[in-house]
Amino acid sequence: MRAEEFGRLHLPKAQLAAVVDGLRGRGLVDAAGGFTDAGRETRERIEDLTDELAAPAYDVLRADELDELVAGVEPIATALSAVDD
Repeated sequence: MRAEEFGRLHLPKAQLAAVVDGLRGRGLVDAAGGFTDAGRETRERIEDLTDELAAPAYDVLRADELDELVAGVEPIATALSAVDD
């Protein structure tokens, strides 16, 4: 996924372009706008840390509550996956 597509819903176009330029300057995004190996590794570290920090919020849910949560977010995840394809 190109960096511009990754942040397209979160930032105004000019601000997103500045962020991508900053990522490119740090070697995380290539000239074509794709993530470099270092960019993908950085994203993975961030995702792993986010998962670790979020885990306690899910640990307090009973199994049926967790099932209800998963059922509620599955349509959203499906829609997002379709956009990424």
